[in-house]
Amino acid sequence: MLEYGTVIIMENLNNKQEDDNSVRIDIEKPDSGNIVRDEIWLMCTVVKWCFISIVTGVAVGLVAGGFLLALRYSMKITAALGTLHYLLLFPGLILSYYLVRMLAPQSAGHGTEAVIDAIHNRHRTLIDVKAVPVKIVATIVTISSGGSVGIEGPCAQIGSGVSYLLGRIFNMDDSDMKKIIICGIAAGFCAVFGTPVAGAIFAVEVLFVGQIFYDVLLPALISGIVGYFTASSIGAGHLPSYLVEIPQIGPGVLVMVLLAGVFFGLVAILNIEGIHFINKMFIYYQITGWKRPVGGAVLLLATGILFGGDFLGLGSDVIQSMVMGERNLPLGFLIKIVAMGITLSAGGCGGEITPTLFVGASSGLLFATIFGLDPSFCSALGVSAVLAASTNTPISGTILAMELFGAHIAAFAGVACAISYLVVGHRSLYPTQVLLSPKSRTFVIKKTEGGEQLVRRFDSISLHRIVRFYLERIKTKLIERR
Repeated sequence: MLEYGTVIIMENLNNKQEDDNSVRIDIEKPDSGNIVRDEIWLMCTVVKWCFISIVTGVAVGLVAGGFLLALRYSMKITAALGTLHYLLLFPGLILSYYLVRMLAPQSAGHGTEAVIDAIHNRHRTLIDVKAVPVKIVATIVTISSGGSVGIEGPCAQIGSGVSYLLGRIFNMDDSDMKKIIICGIAAGFCAVFGTPVAGAIFAVEVLFVGQIFYDVLLPALISGIVGYFTASSIGAGHLPSYLVEIPQIGPGVLVMVLLAGVFFGLVAILNIEGIHFINKMFIYYQITGWKRPVGGAVLLLATGILFGGDFLGLGSDVIQSMVMGERNLPLGFLIKIVAMGITLSAGGCGGEITPTLFVGASSGLLFATIFGLDPSFCSALGVSAVLAASTNTPISGTILAMELFGAHIAAFAGVACAISYLVVGHRSLYPTQVLLSPKSRTFVIKKTEGGEQLVRRFDSISLHRIVRFYLERIKTKLIERR
């Protein structure tokens, strides 16, 4: 029995039939002396993590800001070449591929996946710091040459690497090390997104499916806000805002938002499975070694020739123009998924969130075209809902919409994000996300010899039996009762 303040936690150690981690919480009458003692301890903890979060935010914000400035400068140089700069895809992807392969193989791909996996390491959280500069250089080369990826993955690794070094300096134990790394990730995301709250919440929410650990929420928020303002102070940060006309809440609009949530959930499935499918095709056709970057460059160059340069590179300006109603690409999300999958499979470095925002904005235009709705409003919903579904972060998606498009979109974005989050099922852009709670009672997590596995709770029940069961209930309660 462990007493902490006014709460007594009883650990069941003897009953083998119950889970070893199960606890029973009993609320007892508080003691005045204990209250003072507990408040002192809590305030000391708050002060400690406020200091650590500020230091982490400043350090990560400076490094992430430097990365963003370098990327911005390199993109400006390559853009001066006009359409010819897409020929840089060949040397760019080759350089990125071999940089990662020879110096830091763990920095391959989008980067966020490796960070999540490191945090979930049961034995000890280990971050390879040397992967950070490799990731920075490889990402700058990939995006500047025309690779279709985002910048949040490198910033996640920047945040994790810098915060890990700070944790070593502070001589933190493994538990505190995980917390400071999450703070670093939050600072990195906020510097990239330009949304201090959504970026911080995303760093906490993306780690697990079905649960948020609130003990790290305050440090992540502080670190994220400080990281954003630090990056902004050196000219790298930005706080985007879009003027979107939000309709009045009504039955008709609510029904359309519900349909939009289902639609964006299906788009998220296509986004996730499309990326994985393209990578499998590279493996199936044995495109390995130098063939990966060269083959990827050929495919991306063909994509640019056939469909235009809007689908290559970072694409932030294209996202903005779609949301503002200045550009109409209702089927562009299909091309963007292909371009992103090719870039990552070919050895390019970068994130998946910025392209996912592109996918959401474009699919929103398609939804608006089908149902005759306002394109800007639907595109804004698509940005938040597709992100929420693809990464299993409905809360972050809702807050992102509020920070980008105003608080009045909260109700619509919240519904769309929640629906799309359920529709996508247990898929994710990040396979290393830990599933703590299934999204439906239809599923249950069972322990097997190979580990924990998600299975259907009612495997033996067929659709025919379900229909017959409800028909019998209707007959019993309505017909026979009369």
